[in-house]
Amino acid sequence: MLKGFPVSKCAVLADPKPKGKTRVILRAIDQFVEHCGRLGIDVEVFQGIPIDQVSPAAGTDLMVVLGGDGTMIHYAGPLSHHKIPFYGLNYGNVGFMMNQVAPGMNENVERLQAGLFSMWEFPLLEVDAYDLSDRLHHGFGLNDIYLQRMTAQTCRVNLSIDNTPLAFNPVLCDGVIVSTPLGSTAYSFNVTGSVVSVDCQAMTITPIAANRTCPIKSLVLPLSASVQVEVLEPSKRKVLIVSDSQNHGNIARAEIRLSSKSVRLCFTSDTPNLPLRLVNKCKL
Repeated sequence: MLKGFPVSKCAVLADPKPKGKTRVILRAIDQFVEHCGRLGIDVEVFQGIPIDQVSPAAGTDLMVVLGGDGTMIHYAGPLSHHKIPFYGLNYGNVGFMMNQVAPGMNENVERLQAGLFSMWEFPLLEVDAYDLSDRLHHGFGLNDIYLQRMTAQTCRVNLSIDNTPLAFNPVLCDGVIVSTPLGSTAYSFNVTGSVVSVDCQAMTITPIAANRTCPIKSLVLPLSASVQVEVLEPSKRKVLIVSDSQNHGNIARAEIRLSSKSVRLCFTSDTPNLPLRLVNKCKL
């Protein structure tokens, strides 16, 4: 955990696609910009535009994301190369990666100006996947990277760790999830994956609805490990791979590994013990 800093220049990111949220998000942007102007904080707004067109001005201290956890995931990995921390304001449901707007927008902006927040650095996973035409698909995963079947038939895959095949290959399943510690309490947990505290250097591999010939429900590995996936019968048993909000279809093989990039998420100073907060979300 790192201490926050006084923010003087920030970028606002919002993608208000869900029906019923657009008016709320647009009003929140106006409020945020108004309070920043009152406190002398420069603001640049990127609202509802493609990620590849988001290019914060030089000297931007912080990216402020308005939405829910899905919105944060949508932006954080693809924009990690800017090396700018993310501060989320929750306009979604629970918002475990976000900060609560209450008691008001003005209090949040004042906290940013005073640097009353902490920063946590989270690892990213990275994938190189090749489709049936041998085209490369590249992506990042803040929570996880997973493959899943595209047809009524199960996936049939060979899994290797650091290029060493697992002894119980091939694995018949609906898919396989490779998750970061942050993502271990999300999709992976929902299909009986192991929960890993965010301050542990580990990744998990969790088969989805695996055949009984697969002896593991979840496998915990060092974060430095790499995972190779070979799809057997890829034309017949079609598989897609998902890296956060990006889908890559008709995959024949892939390698998932720790990225050299990372993401810093910011939380207000009154946020309780973050590792336990994220582990405790599993009770919901």
